[in-house]
Amino acid sequence: MAFDITVHHPLYDAFLPSWTLLRDSFEGEDDIKARGETYLPTKTGIEALALKDPARAAKAYDAYKLRAEFPDLVALTVRGAVGTMLDKAAVIELPSELEPLREKATRDGLTLEALHRRIATEVMLTGRYGVLPGIAQDGTPYLAGYIAESIINWDQDANNVADFVVLDESGYVRNRETNEWDTVEKYRECFVENGRYGARVWTKGEKGWIAGEVVEATDRKRNPLSILPLVFIGSNDLTPEPDDVPLYGLAKLAVRIYRMDADLATSLHMTSEPTPMVSGYDDPAEAIKNGKVPQGIGASTLWVLPQGGDGKFLEFNGPGIEKQLDVIQKNYDRAVMFGAQMLADQGRAQESGEAKRVRLDSQHATLKGIAMTSAAGLEKALKNTAVWIGADPSKVSVVPNLDFFDHTLSGQEIDALVRAWQAGAMSWRSLAGRLQKGGVIPDDRTPEEELELIDQDDVEREDELASLIVPNPPPDNQAQQ
Repeated sequence: MAFDITVHHPLYDAFLPSWTLLRDSFEGEDDIKARGETYLPTKTGIEALALKDPARAAKAYDAYKLRAEFPDLVALTVRGAVGTMLDKAAVIELPSELEPLREKATRDGLTLEALHRRIATEVMLTGRYGVLPGIAQDGTPYLAGYIAESIINWDQDANNVADFVVLDESGYVRNRETNEWDTVEKYRECFVENGRYGARVWTKGEKGWIAGEVVEATDRKRNPLSILPLVFIGSNDLTPEPDDVPLYGLAKLAVRIYRMDADLATSLHMTSEPTPMVSGYDDPAEAIKNGKVPQGIGASTLWVLPQGGDGKFLEFNGPGIEKQLDVIQKNYDRAVMFGAQMLADQGRAQESGEAKRVRLDSQHATLKGIAMTSAAGLEKALKNTAVWIGADPSKVSVVPNLDFFDHTLSGQEIDALVRAWQAGAMSWRSLAGRLQKGGVIPDDRTPEEELELIDQDDVEREDELASLIVPNPPPDNQAQQ
């Protein structure tokens, strides 16, 4: 049986629907609506209509879908979470050989900090990302990133060390002769055989898949690279197996709200406008045909009804719609539990500092895990790059910020701290440390440097006051002489 480069790992097929749901939810309403009945099944009435008039049924479904609104819960939560995690950038240390990566880590020009943000975003979104180090033709190292959907197959050796991976690199390529963009199907196969790392690119042509030449990686001393340098980054660890999708529950709730909103919008469309109704005609159809039934409303329109006739407006009073609104709101409340804290009621004025700390610590448990794995994955990829180019991997370090709490001190808190120091309840160093943690003193300033600046301010203040003092004028008799 011929080797098939397009084969998927069983876990890839198992997780792909979840990744697709999260990807579409993150991209937003246009992507969700483009998938039609995947996320918004047609109503029973429209299905019945399709049996008689498919074109009219399709138009009715388009109107049904158009009125619905997809809530932007996933995108807001992912961006908010990544902003919280990387509000303070990770501390990255590199050997001199890898310093150029700090300003250009990827071939498309991402800085190392921007690449870290992309890793965190993807892991928060799908729970999976891959980083593959590479060496350009001029010998410059770089890092290539692969989203979860691009890592289609993988395997491990007897020691559970990854030794095989297939990466989907298909996409658009511009034809330089015609200036048109063509779709190219391409896969990169990376493997370790007999202790040597190699890779080749498979491209689909008119007669099927064509395997490129195997290129083995060597370091600057011409020694073969013995490891698969690609790093799998998950929400829990750095193993090849996919981790659970962190916001899967939130995406499911977003789709549920979208479907209920479609029904609600249709109900409002069908019932929100009062409908005029008249009665008293022996033959309503004949009356309509002869123009005896009023055709308009307003102060300038006269309604003439037959004897015993009646005219009124039919109007929906709304208990069913109120129930729909209640269910939608309950699902929004559940969405808050899955991480959309920006939608929650933030008015907790009576919450104690300890209660707030416990609540936020619980909410940030997932963020800390992803912050740690994203930093660890980036560090491992950089270490693999260092080994490849002959640099010292022990000099690579990526330390993430794991303190997501807002410690900004209020004016009252600052005053209380200074009074405690003045009363001898704490040392100057303790005060400086607390002020530094509270955002009053810059993080990169030591207590000694802060004291020097304070002394310098005192000297400058004294000089300024001295310049404002006017000498006493001489006595009048001296002035006359």
